Amino acid sequence: MVAMGEATGSPPAKMDADEQRLNELGYRQEYKRVMSPFQQWAYTFSYTAPLGFITGYYGFMYSYGGPVTIMWGYLATTIGTLCMAFGMSEIISAFPTLGSVYYWVAQLVPKKHAPWLSWFVGWIYLVGSFCGTALNEFLLAQFIATIVQLATGGALNNGYSLSPPQICGVTAALFALHFCFSITSTRTLGILSSIGAWFQIISIVVICITLLAIVPHYQSAKFVFTHFVKAPDAGIGSAALVVLLGLPYAQSILTGFEVGSHVVEEVTSAATAGPRAMIRSVYVTAGTEAVLLLVMTFCIQNPDNVLGSNTATGGGDASAGSQIFYDAFEARTGHGTAGSIIFTLLASMSLFFGNITNVTLTARMAYAMARDVALPGHKWLVHLTRREKTPINATIMTVIVSFVCTLPSLGSSVAFTAITAMSTITAYGPYTIVLLCRHLFNNHFVAGPFSLGKYGIWIGGWGAFWGGCMSILFCLPPSYPVTASTFNYALVSLIACMAFGLVYWYFIARFNFHGPKRTVDDLDSDPELAKPIQPASHVDNQSMAQV
Repeated sequence: MVAMGEATGSPPAKMDADEQRLNELGYRQEYKRVMSPFQQWAYTFSYTAPLGFITGYYGFMYSYGGPVTIMWGYLATTIGTLCMAFGMSEIISAFPTLGSVYYWVAQLVPKKHAPWLSWFVGWIYLVGSFCGTALNEFLLAQFIATIVQLATGGALNNGYSLSPPQICGVTAALFALHFCFSITSTRTLGILSSIGAWFQIISIVVICITLLAIVPHYQSAKFVFTHFVKAPDAGIGSAALVVLLGLPYAQSILTGFEVGSHVVEEVTSAATAGPRAMIRSVYVTAGTEAVLLLVMTFCIQNPDNVLGSNTATGGGDASAGSQIFYDAFEARTGHGTAGSIIFTLLASMSLFFGNITNVTLTARMAYAMARDVALPGHKWLVHLTRREKTPINATIMTVIVSFVCTLPSLGSSVAFTAITAMSTITAYGPYTIVLLCRHLFNNHFVAGPFSLGKYGIWIGGWGAFWGGCMSILFCLPPSYPVTASTFNYALVSLIACMAFGLVYWYFIARFNFHGPKRTVDDLDSDPELAKPIQPASHVDNQSMAQV
């Protein structure tokens, strides 16, 4: 291999704007830029898996406020998430490189604070990525368990119920499949993401049209927009508190709008494609999810069955979506099994495509931190496959650690709730810190091609406030009185994660990690790299129009 700047007998290839900007930020171009801007957006949208998460989380939202939370709470959540996405889009436009939140923090704060805050944010976010990957895979395994039970007669007819060890085996098999998909080439990942994105949209359209066509009667507008469910068996007297406890579940299905940043070094026109993908992922995801939520709520045939235990799916928050499908088909044909199985299978495929992205982005986050000497075993983790340039060792580590995170959920619904909360807290906490750093240390920020201009402080400020509120709400107990079985162990998990991070930083990381590591040794020595790209300090009207 010839070193950069070394004579080769032929003139060096002219560097494009993407590679030049990456070099200015301190990194060599290592990934192949073969993913189109559309594929980057599809990568993000596929990750959000709207059909899978709406089906899986519908019961949780319904049990904390019912249609009031589902409709109005989701609207408030969408507005808050959009503010966060717009604020963070400015940042990815200025710093289109791997590392996401931890890299951004390092660039936004004064240099003396950059190492420890950058590492700490990266550590919290990485733990959350492991939890999110675990949660998605476990939820997919639960869908498969529901399908098996329905296919063998349903809960009312003693249908076969998978045992915890069997669910563990299903989860392990799913992780193995997603590992195989995640180590394919960037070009293949782009194609899979595009397929996944179209699958999400087409499946939601099919389900919405089918439900509206087959149900013999609809719920009234009054039910859909004003009916309130006061958290059965939760012991909560305050209606306002019930709704507030339901908001985090709505927020969970909008998490991940920034995942396109994890493949930004593999995308052309990264400084403009990155912001567009981030914003579009929010409003397209929110729009499709809102339509599905609206249709499912209008098409509820028996409200008592949504959370009832004497049902074909066995009851419970996680199976409420499948039960709504079952009741809709049964009301029309007298047999709801086949229709519920098909729709739950579509939801499973939605999650399957989303989990390909989930494993991939977590591995790339681990790779980015290892590249900056921020993780133990960094020399092993930064290994890329020779041909496809994918981080295979980081992917192996991601699959193993995430699988271990699923194990407590196999025997405890409390553990499942804790992992759900952890996966979202550890995303929105770092989001909030990034936005605060962006506006508290404004002198350190030079806008990229995408900028909010004078409106940035208001939009980003509300986004930071919203993210902080969501992080707090996720730590509240889900039911009262608080006992060992009702306590929200997400708070304990978060404190343990932060304590471990601080101890690891003090004794090990602070001696090795000094902020994002430059892989370009001397930019000034290369005349091609010495030409700076001047980021636009104004709003790019064309870019804004295309978002």
